[in-house]
Amino acid sequence: MTGMPAPSSFALPDLCVLQFQGADAVSFLHAQVSNDLEHLAADRACIAAYCTAKGRSLATMVLWREENETVFALVRRDLSEALIKRLRMFVLRSKVAISLAELQVYGVADSSAAQAVWNVRHEGGDTLIQAPGDLDGLNRHWRISPQQDANAQTSEGRWETADILAGLPWISADTQDLFIPQTLNLDLIDGINFKKGCYPGQEVVARSHYRGTIKRRMMAARTAVLDTAPQTPEAADVFLVSQNAEPLAAARIINRAWHNGQQRLYVLMEVVLADLEQGQFQLEQGQALELQPLPYALPELSAFDGTN
Repeated sequence: MTGMPAPSSFALPDLCVLQFQGADAVSFLHAQVSNDLEHLAADRACIAAYCTAKGRSLATMVLWREENETVFALVRRDLSEALIKRLRMFVLRSKVAISLAELQVYGVADSSAAQAVWNVRHEGGDTLIQAPGDLDGLNRHWRISPQQDANAQTSEGRWETADILAGLPWISADTQDLFIPQTLNLDLIDGINFKKGCYPGQEVVARSHYRGTIKRRMMAARTAVLDTAPQTPEAADVFLVSQNAEPLAAARIINRAWHNGQQRLYVLMEVVLADLEQGQFQLEQGQALELQPLPYALPELSAFDGTN
């Protein structure tokens, strides 16, 4: 297609795949996460949160089922070992084995026919899952493969930036136990099923939903063009600067990506909705953040137009 960027395949070493194998794999995981696995079709994936009893997210994961009593979960690699250890504590008599799958994760951006978000298909032994959002106008999907791809590029922050602009949150080891699923906007991207039975944190999640008490949401933002990448880790504070007032820690980084080509830092951050009209957000080092529109509406901010 004339004028379209070339297809790209990116290695995504920050992600890995957990495998749940056994007769009770679906029922076990269904009872642990915020979404409905029992009715998940074989050609569909879903996003979900795994929470503490207090409703704080310990992981976000993209889940899909296979016919051979197997469920796979795409998660951040830095929390995978602790996540496996914790989930094994609750197996008890369930017939399920939990392990780190020997699979590689790639992000593919191409001009293939667009599929519905979360669509799952199989090609040549690989699993392809349609990801939300686009990358420079190209369709995005994760490719899960048992094979190494020697031709895969380093992302240079492009794929991670696309995740941020799609409003897709990844809980990491640094951000575990900090955010409820609604703060991560999971209710807005079909990541919470409010009709399913109990799972850890379900009462807190449901209470926030039915009482309409969501005071914090996830927003996307970016810096201006910078000479060097700010040393801003996930879970770092973001500051609110109001007129004639000292900067006040008022938000927190959920995800961050340095886009090497643009020389900008992109972030997903938890903000108090009431603060959106109070001033300018900035990083601890002083770099201003410009809010970016998300591809889905925030019901509490129906008039929000994507700018401060």
